[in-house]
Amino acid sequence: MDGNFVLDSLEFVDAELIEEAGRLEPRKRRRWTGWIAAAACLCLIAGAVWFLRGREAAPEGVQKWSASMSAQDYFRNCGGEGGRKPGSFASLVMPPYAAALYLDGMRESLEAEGVLPAVGDHPAQNFMACYNGDGSLYKVTFWWMRQPEDETGGYSDLRLTAAPGELHEISDVIVRRLDANGVEIPPKVTTTVRDGITILAEGGEREAKTLTWQTEEGWYQLYGSGFDGYESVVALLDWFWAHPLSLDRFRDMSAECFTCSNREEQPDAFLEQIPDFKALGYTAESELVYQAYRYGDDLWEPVGFEGVYVRGDTRVRWTVSAGADADAWDACLGRVGEITEGKLSEALSDQGAVNIFFDLPCMAALRLEQGSAADAWEIVQSLAG
Repeated sequence: MDGNFVLDSLEFVDAELIEEAGRLEPRKRRRWTGWIAAAACLCLIAGAVWFLRGREAAPEGVQKWSASMSAQDYFRNCGGEGGRKPGSFASLVMPPYAAALYLDGMRESLEAEGVLPAVGDHPAQNFMACYNGDGSLYKVTFWWMRQPEDETGGYSDLRLTAAPGELHEISDVIVRRLDANGVEIPPKVTTTVRDGITILAEGGEREAKTLTWQTEEGWYQLYGSGFDGYESVVALLDWFWAHPLSLDRFRDMSAECFTCSNREEQPDAFLEQIPDFKALGYTAESELVYQAYRYGDDLWEPVGFEGVYVRGDTRVRWTVSAGADADAWDACLGRVGEITEGKLSEALSDQGAVNIFFDLPCMAALRLEQGSAADAWEIVQSLAG
């Protein structure tokens, strides 16, 4: 599968396939991989969510937490009538992060240290820390699974996703709720203020459900499948409320898996995705290549690049990453051959930077720190040949 498939195709999937995908037995994975296809992603990442903080009285429509609240109370306004049908399905060739470190072997130690709860009736797991192209933490995900054939009970899929900031991810499968006339029904959200922190709940009892909140430490979301009751998700919420998850430990882990070097030492890294700035008359202030170690293949793989170039009064920052989230795709003008001077000029006027997709796959970003749109157009055109 290549970038042409991503940008040029759009399919629809049967609703039964969506439910079946949740039952797929997880495959054994390498401990480290430079990029991971997002085809198994059915998670609900809440986008454009507003969080309220403060200890004042809850505003109208927001309930205040109390120790007597039941699990159902968190989802008081969720669910409802209406059919469900699949939305668009696009299999992305690169995830929103540049590399992932699998942490399955750390389950016992993380439980013993009180970092994670002991979910003994979920024998399968998929724990991983995901990093951006520069080695900074993108997110950590802890996924506890139970198959119907397990002696501990029926199917279950529980997850915690934590990140330094709110995630804006593209889901492979989008499911929409429709009324009897086929009109889309907006998701119903229940808002609860607990200890001054706003918790947003979505999903009916027999649907995928989420609890999302944000603190000074980061952004958190708990997920439960349609086979998991409210009690299971809220039990995890209560545990993490009493044992807040710090992201510092997982930030530090990147040091053993990432390396940064000068481009002179890695001249072939992103060779076709970096313009020949020297030929255009630019001087490089800095050129850094970020590499991640692939344990299965015993090699280092480039996953990110950042260069700063100067020519007279013009100053340009050019970055490349093996990952792109929804925000990166929103700022993407397409491939080099699809970009026009007018589109480039308009985008630079609006946001000062543009993203360009390459079939490697990777996403490059051109940020014009000083200079004109004509300078940027010259740079982009140099890649067209």
